[in-house]
Amino acid sequence: MAWKTLNEDEYRKYFDALSRRLGEAKAEIEVMGVGVMEQEQTAWIPFWGIAYDPPEQMISIISEYIDHHIKKPREVRVHETEVGIAAIEIVGGDGYKHVLKLKKPVRL
Repeated sequence: MAWKTLNEDEYRKYFDALSRRLGEAKAEIEVMGVGVMEQEQTAWIPFWGIAYDPPEQMISIISEYIDHHIKKPREVRVHETEVGIAAIEIVGGDGYKHVLKLKKPVRL
């Protein structure tokens, strides 16, 4: 299907709904630098949730092994397929792209 761009006023509600539906989800997180071929990636890890804190303008990705924080997100896009949400792409205030891939898509 397609990528959908979320507005900032949608982040909290969308992420809360997704987090409630995760169950035993596993995810992979990629962080890519802008303008340099720099990339970090996790293996498939248990993924517990994602949240947005409006006063801090911070998205937090919570997993079994790491908590990953993205400050002042510029853009948030979700890849929605016919079977559910497959990935979330976030461009942080620093210009880095953070891609959260779900091993199995999650239906909202």
